[in-house]
Amino acid sequence: MIVQAGLFAPKVAPPPPQDPFYNRVTELDYFKEKFSGEVGFVTVLVGPRNCGKSRLLKELLRQKPVIVIDEANDLMDWKEPDPLQPELKQVLSFLVSISKEDRLAHVILATSDYFLANWLTQVGMTEDKFRVKVLGDLTKEEAEKFI
Repeated sequence: MIVQAGLFAPKVAPPPPQDPFYNRVTELDYFKEKFSGEVGFVTVLVGPRNCGKSRLLKELLRQKPVIVIDEANDLMDWKEPDPLQPELKQVLSFLVSISKEDRLAHVILATSDYFLANWLTQVGMTEDKFRVKVLGDLTKEEAEKFI
């Protein structure tokens, strides 16, 4: 409690930072280095919920052209309206085309579902077309500093 003019006032916590970006310097440096060179593979960014994937991606969008599909695990719920014209395969082919083949933009599929990479291979994206990068949780000490 803080005493002001003889009155007790509740202690107020400082407001959180407007745009918190905490302790992802190593990962940011990795992607900055990766994105400073030639465009290549589709990147699948995997990490537990609330570990900072979306915030890291916002920071990366300041780089070269980047296409980000956050919560990419929702693609696994895709229902084809016409099985004879698979739209999902066209979307995935487009992502591979602009990244690996034409080298026009970086593509990141971000998810907290570790099975996304397996699912991608099941729907026809071969493992030579994407790379998986795992973003881990903060340590307990890092999390305590953040809050």
